[in-house]
Amino acid sequence: MKILVLGGTGFIGRVLVKYLLDDGHEVSIGSSGKTEVQFNGKIKYIHLDRFNSSSVLEKIRGMGHLDLVYDQLAYRVRDVKGIMEILNENTDRYVFTSSAAVYSDKSGILEEEMFNPYDFIIDEKISEISYADGKRNVEAYVFQNAEVAVASARFPSILGNGDSTLRFQDHLKRINEGKKFWAPERSGKRNYTWVDDAGRFLAWLGLTKKNGSYNGASAQSFDIRSFLSLLGSAMGKTVSFESENQQCKSRYYREEDFILLTRKASREGFTFTDTEKWMRQEVESYLMNPDRIPNSQEYANSLFP
Repeated sequence: MKILVLGGTGFIGRVLVKYLLDDGHEVSIGSSGKTEVQFNGKIKYIHLDRFNSSSVLEKIRGMGHLDLVYDQLAYRVRDVKGIMEILNENTDRYVFTSSAAVYSDKSGILEEEMFNPYDFIIDEKISEISYADGKRNVEAYVFQNAEVAVASARFPSILGNGDSTLRFQDHLKRINEGKKFWAPERSGKRNYTWVDDAGRFLAWLGLTKKNGSYNGASAQSFDIRSFLSLLGSAMGKTVSFESENQQCKSRYYREEDFILLTRKASREGFTFTDTEKWMRQEVESYLMNPDRIPNSQEYANSLFP
């Protein structure tokens, strides 16, 4: 298949590209050119400004017919409005990375039907206000306007030692240094996505020709104390908590349950990795070099031992 990945050098994109190459596909990466990664396979770079519709239209149109387009960089309606016409003309299938943020006004056990992009009233101005508003409006715009097959992946927090935001690594560093976390005795439960699962899941959605929205996360859910204690156990550390200083609150904390149900993907044949299994792998990688700030090339190299 001839495949374009918009945002293929990012945290999830690098893993997605790896799986597409492993499966023998012809892969091009649309990027600004600021970061180019050498993969274990032939990659073509298409330099473009993802957030300039004229640039994207020109470059994609010049590629001719595409079997599949992945989009890691759709946050607002204007990010997809400009390219939908050319996708409808030149592309068979479009898969974009959405977010569990589409459920941000809800809590509990979250199923795909709890946000229906076909019923959502699109508001381009609201799509600029917040990440959650942006993702809801993007999903709605794409599903309501696409003439090609569309799938979206809704992920909660995506974790891994190659996270360029350093959020996951910061938690590991704080645990390793014996620093306390603010956490109440009771808090909401939530689940997480391993970055390798995220890339593998996106590949699966496109290559098996799935349509519609899919939740993507490990099945196990934790309150914040249980989750951080599990991280500590993987590091051989005991995590300490306090209930006063909220400045040391984990960014993974939620007051209410926020658990993505992945029954739809599971019924159709996709299996997510158990949290404890991938957590130990990521912690082991971190402990080998805890002070390293990941770069794209090093992370890509780690995908191809």
